[in-house]
Amino acid sequence: MGIVTVSKSLKKAYQEKGFIPYEMYEASAEEFYDAITSGKQNNLYGMFVTRHELEDYLKMDTLLLIDKTAGIAVEEDGNIVSVFNGGGNKYVLRTMLPIAIEYGGCKLDNFNSKRLSAMYESYGFIPVAKVKFDRRFAPSDWNYERDGEPDIVFWIHNGDSASTVIRNFAAYTNDWSKIKAFRNYDEAKAYRDSLLNKNTSFLNV
Repeated sequence: MGIVTVSKSLKKAYQEKGFIPYEMYEASAEEFYDAITSGKQNNLYGMFVTRHELEDYLKMDTLLLIDKTAGIAVEEDGNIVSVFNGGGNKYVLRTMLPIAIEYGGCKLDNFNSKRLSAMYESYGFIPVAKVKFDRRFAPSDWNYERDGEPDIVFWIHNGDSASTVIRNFAAYTNDWSKIKAFRNYDEAKAYRDSLLNKNTSFLNV
């Protein structure tokens, strides 16, 4: 595994914005699994992050900060998963999400906390589907008193390059009234994926 090398255009965008990215490396599945396990334990909102099985990470690009306190994974179909920050790393998403985009990341889903969804919106992701919180599938350590029962929101990326995302950071806005509601997770996921598969004009809205 080696150090992640960002594109020249992304490096230039970081320089233009005066942002020094964190150094990341391509971790093994085992390293990533251990790191996210620790990261979830060290973050009060760790239950918002899904830790997949070790064998699942064998099929993904798994990327970690050098000190292993934060990371992100990209599945073969471009789904971004397991975004975690267990070390209080400030602005670490400005490193991790653009890099995930360069690794082919084009979609994700999350529990709809206002802060988390605003962050994904800032990087050019468009919310397209949602499903109601279902206690049957909730994390075992979910804090109902603090976090309630938020929808799960499904996103697709608008297609901008990682460098453009950095240059336009926080300038993206979305019409949340266009989000379609579905009865279950699989239906919402299938609809989201169909938008990407058809390469529809939705991305230009």
